[in-house]
Amino acid sequence: MLIITGNPGVGKHTIAKIVARKLSLDLVDINTVVIKDGAIKSNDSSGYVVDLRKLSSLMRKYASKKSLMVGHLASYVLRKSDACMVAVIRRSPYELKKVYRKRGYSAKKARENLESEIIGICLYDAIKKFGKNKVVEFDNTATKAIVTADRIVKAYEGKAKYLVGKIDWLSLIVANNDMRKFFDYK
Repeated sequence: MLIITGNPGVGKHTIAKIVARKLSLDLVDINTVVIKDGAIKSNDSSGYVVDLRKLSSLMRKYASKKSLMVGHLASYVLRKSDACMVAVIRRSPYELKKVYRKRGYSAKKARENLESEIIGICLYDAIKKFGKNKVVEFDNTATKAIVTADRIVKAYEGKAKYLVGKIDWLSLIVANNDMRKFFDYK
C-alpha cells in the first residue's frame, strides 16, 4: 500500500485524491475511519483524542495492496509490512501558520503542530516505523498539489528518486531569527 502522511495543513488529502486517481488506488482517509468506525476516546477543546489501539485494529480491514492510506496518524496505526512507500508531505512553518489561522486553530494547537513540522516529527516517526528505504519526503510549500502528486506517482512507480532529510525548517527559522515566533521559551 501507498501511505501519505504529514502534519495537518500540508496538503495531504488534496494530494492523496490526485495520486489515488492517477494510480487507480482505493483512497482510505484515516481521519474518516476514526469518526465512522468510532475510534474516538474523547473530544476536548483541542480536538479528538483517538484510541490508537482500536484504530490500528480497524485499519487492518482497509489495508490492501491497492489502497492509499492518508493521514497524520499513519505511523501509529499501520503496519510496516503493509507499506510499499510512505510519502511524507512537508510545508514551510511560515505558510502553515497562515493555514492554522484560517482554520481557527487555538494558539496551543497551532504551536504544537508548527513545532512538530519544524523538527520533522512526522518524518522521524515514518522512518522509525517503516524504515528509511520506504520513506520519501516532499516539500509542498510553493508547489501546486498536482506537481507534488506527480512526483509521488513517479517515486511510487520507480521512475524517480527523492532524498529524505533535505528539508530543514529549523535552520531557516534560525537564519531568520524567528525562534520565538515558533517556540515558547525565555
